[in-house]
Amino acid sequence: MLRRMLAWVVVALLTGAAASVSEAQIYPTRPVHIVVGFPAGSTTDILARIYADKLTEYFNQRFVVDNIPGHASNDAAAAAARAEPDGYTLFLASNAQSANAAIIPEQPFAFPHAFAPIAMLARVPTVLVVNRGLGVSSVQELIAYAKARPGVLRYGSSGLGTGPQLAAELFKAASGVAMDHVPYAGTHEAAADVVAGRLPVLFAPLPTISGIATDRRIVSLATTGARRSPVAPNLPTLGEAGLAGIDVNLWFGLMAPRGTPTEIQRELANAVSRAVDSKLFKENLTSTGAEPVRASLDSFAAFIELDMQSWASLVSKAGVTIEEFQRPTVRTAPALPVGGL
Repeated sequence: MLRRMLAWVVVALLTGAAASVSEAQIYPTRPVHIVVGFPAGSTTDILARIYADKLTEYFNQRFVVDNIPGHASNDAAAAAARAEPDGYTLFLASNAQSANAAIIPEQPFAFPHAFAPIAMLARVPTVLVVNRGLGVSSVQELIAYAKARPGVLRYGSSGLGTGPQLAAELFKAASGVAMDHVPYAGTHEAAADVVAGRLPVLFAPLPTISGIATDRRIVSLATTGARRSPVAPNLPTLGEAGLAGIDVNLWFGLMAPRGTPTEIQRELANAVSRAVDSKLFKENLTSTGAEPVRASLDSFAAFIELDMQSWASLVSKAGVTIEEFQRPTVRTAPALPVGGL
């Protein structure tokens, strides 16, 4: 009897293991949802859809993008963290999560521990853009304009705690200018207001404004990284304009709820790596203003830990507080004065 029971236990264990392996091998059997914390047209959304198309092709199963904008993607992160860890809900994370963790220590989820890192997708430069009606064509001319008209200029970003907003606050501190922040639900809406002349200054991820970069109504002045971006080599950095110590670039990566089977994580990571290895795919991604990144599961996890420390320091330097985080976002800005120097 004991021998028979042991045999049944062994069979059950082997059957369970085989089922687990089989499940990983046939994943996915239904559509996979990629949760994005910013609206359609945002950089996060653009990247999510580019990779969703490639993953759909790779797995022969639909990968769809779900936009849940709000609170610098915190609403989306909370929703994704609560999802079943079965590989059918993914989250497109960014440096916004690292920054928000420093701004809001107590959240309904713990980043990054509520998630399993899958793959880094891209690095993206942040660009300082102005409406041409200001009559400025360089960073130093913008600084002179702002100092001559204290309290007049406003700048837009994709929300408090996002990389572009922190870059703007560091710019203000380094240059000594005063500009009020107009937080948007996403940079796409802010970019439209810059083009229309309702917003004079914008700090934005390059992919969001790549479609309007040649519009004669705007001028791109500089990027906010320590070095020129390989996807925008003609744009100088703020450091080249005399503002030392500003180094803000954005990253985007795919994550899953903690507890997602390791086999599924590795399947997804392998699919992303194969996409990045494709010359045509890399050219497509680069054309949007994003730099593709190839990173293993372990290296992505290690990167996030270091990134958390880096953004905590940036948040402290920028002086962003949890009280400011409660301010509402806008969809359009009021008419603002613009005019030559």
